[in-house]
Amino acid sequence: MRDDFDNIRAERETPYRTTATSSNKYAGLWKQIAIGIVVGHLSLGLIGAVVWMVTAQFLPNGLSFTAP
Repeated sequence: MRDDFDNIRAERETPYRTTATSSNKYAGLWKQIAIGIVVGHLSLGLIGAVVWMVTAQFLPNGLSFTAP
């Protein structure tokens, strides 16, 4: 039986192909940044509103202002 080694290729001889090219590597990044800004702004606004509501509940009960 004769061995045929003509069609054998090593893996290092195959061309290296990247999955993402540099042109579309950051294609959706601006959307993620925009969503992060919007969600962060809304969450900080909600936290600030809750803090002001709690402050408005407790502040007038403990403080009394007198005019000279």
